[in-house]
Amino acid sequence: MYHRPLGALLLAHFTLAHAQTFSGSGGAIPDDGTSIDFPLSVPGLVPGTLDTTFFGLERVCIDLEHTWIADLDLSIVAPDGTTALLVGGNGGDTDFYSNTCFTADATTPIVAGTTPYSGDYAPMSQMGVVNNGQDGNGTWKLHVLDTYPFADTGELFSWSI
Repeated sequence: MYHRPLGALLLAHFTLAHAQTFSGSGGAIPDDGTSIDFPLSVPGLVPGTLDTTFFGLERVCIDLEHTWIADLDLSIVAPDGTTALLVGGNGGDTDFYSNTCFTADATTPIVAGTTPYSGDYAPMSQMGVVNNGQDGNGTWKLHVLDTYPFADTGELFSWSI
């Protein structure tokens, strides 16, 4: 398996130029038509309220290998259940999202990127929908679904927000 260290930035407090990173672990991606949520605990955010002006989710980074990444749908799920699609059905038969970060201010949309994916990309949907006034403290999830079951395998090595 291929693995590269992952560094990421997540919750930024713009008035203080303060950022926090929270990292989660990975595991096998099921190949039986079921989805999996990889949890990540976020404690102690002050302020805890996520908004679109001062403090909120800025980046989601992933490091994974899969024998056909176009079969994957990847979404971020906030503690209140708000979900944003990062990428789905993109990439063909390539194998890696290696140190790949989704950020709203990226100049290249993930659908316009080239494989292997590495660096910053704009997600397929508005990731900022999670900055909706909710408390950012709690369990965040990376939701992964292999949309073509029983055909290929993969593993999430790590992810961060």
